[in-house]
Amino acid sequence: MSAKIKIVVVGLGQIGLETCKLILQKKSFELLAVVDIDPSKADKDLGELLKQQKLGIKVLNNLKTALKEYEPEVTILTSKSHLNEIVNDIFMCIEHHTSVISSCEELLFPFEKNLKLAEEIDQKAKEYFVHVLGTGVNPGFVMDSLPLFLTSVCSELKSIKVQRIVDLNKRRKALQQKVGLGLSKLEFQKLAKEKKIGHVGLLESAQFVAHTLKFNIEKFDEKVEPIIADKNYKTKYFNINKGNVVGIRHTVIGKNKKQKLVELILEMKANIKEGLDEIIINGNPSFKMKIENGIFGDTATVAMMVNVIPNLLHARYGLITMKDINLPSFINP
Repeated sequence: MSAKIKIVVVGLGQIGLETCKLILQKKSFELLAVVDIDPSKADKDLGELLKQQKLGIKVLNNLKTALKEYEPEVTILTSKSHLNEIVNDIFMCIEHHTSVISSCEELLFPFEKNLKLAEEIDQKAKEYFVHVLGTGVNPGFVMDSLPLFLTSVCSELKSIKVQRIVDLNKRRKALQQKVGLGLSKLEFQKLAKEKKIGHVGLLESAQFVAHTLKFNIEKFDEKVEPIIADKNYKTKYFNINKGNVVGIRHTVIGKNKKQKLVELILEMKANIKEGLDEIIINGNPSFKMKIENGIFGDTATVAMMVNVIPNLLHARYGLITMKDINLPSFINP
């Protein structure tokens, strides 16, 4: 019987708690400890936060203590979207000889926007013989890894276009808030200019796709625009007046001269009843893949981070991307 893979989870928001729940269902994994800096969660039993019976896993508020005491093989970081916000935690994990999986969107492909940090993480991870991977569903699957896999049947490739339409009514409060539901157009534009609102990771997805396919991209055009309500709307968490923000349209286009090589379109809005994921491959063959209703991001992000664990540990050491691991799949409990 093979030994269980020892895991620590950091960040106990909705994504972190669901990650813990899924890990606990897998007999090949052992959840040793959980960490969150929220003082209201400190010293509570994880079972209480999951609304289950006690599990004997106490919530710690210090990552270094958890790493030193439990010596995990893998630490999952679910707390932040920007790499500079979690880089110290990544280095701490590396120095305690634990590999890292994170839902941090900028970690998916940090080799352009965060090149210096990426090089430092890669060098340190190789020095300590561990792995560091950013993944999830978007980025991590729908708008990058899945389209890349689909191109494996092409003998010629001209361009890739991906459109993802997300029904915000079904998504968590934090995401609805990040999109800016209920704001005025001026408020949205101000926050968007300051990069305090919107989706993180779309540019990284486009860069990952272009880099992997060796597309000669001269420039990436990125645009974030509000979708304005044509009448009053209401979600579980927000009341949206007519004329205010009911969603967001975020696009990244990678061009060579006037030719669009990579086009990613992400719409997240509360004025629809169902989502959609669509991938259009222009090449030989040319084809379209459509996923009705779209892939539900919250549960899919959790599943990807958990299902990728065994493959991560068999990958090369260093800061890696989804193309550097064997094709992940569902892990039977």
